[in-house]
Amino acid sequence: MNINFTWVKEKALNEIDIFANPENRAKLERLEKQLQQEQEIVAIDPKNNRSIKLPLDQIVSFETMGHLVNVQLINQQNYLMQKRLKELVTLESQNFYRINNSQILNLNCVQSFQLGEHARLEVHTKTDSTYIVSRHYAKKIKEELSCSNN
Repeated sequence: MNINFTWVKEKALNEIDIFANPENRAKLERLEKQLQQEQEIVAIDPKNNRSIKLPLDQIVSFETMGHLVNVQLINQQNYLMQKRLKELVTLESQNFYRINNSQILNLNCVQSFQLGEHARLEVHTKTDSTYIVSRHYAKKIKEELSCSNN
């Protein structure tokens, strides 16, 4: 299948036009359903051990805690997931990027960033938290943050 893109600045941000053969209708309807579906993850509330759905836009970061992952929300609440951090790398398409060996950060929550010691990067979020990006991930994070500001 060949996919062609045409970029039009005058087009509304919440509008996408697709021209396709009627034979592809089922595929495009599935794609539309996936795009319009609100992205959520399931985590465990440590207070009562219940599973809860968390919208991705409310998540600031994921941090590894042994065999569990701590999920920190914008409102400072914490939840747990029984996953490994490397299983969450698929969230890059939602602007979640690994910043060191133990954390993944939602770049949509970044307020500012500056160079730190030893080629590291200090990232400040809208929740007044500071995260250290290791030098291994610093170049990619700087590129992503610079692209999102343009």
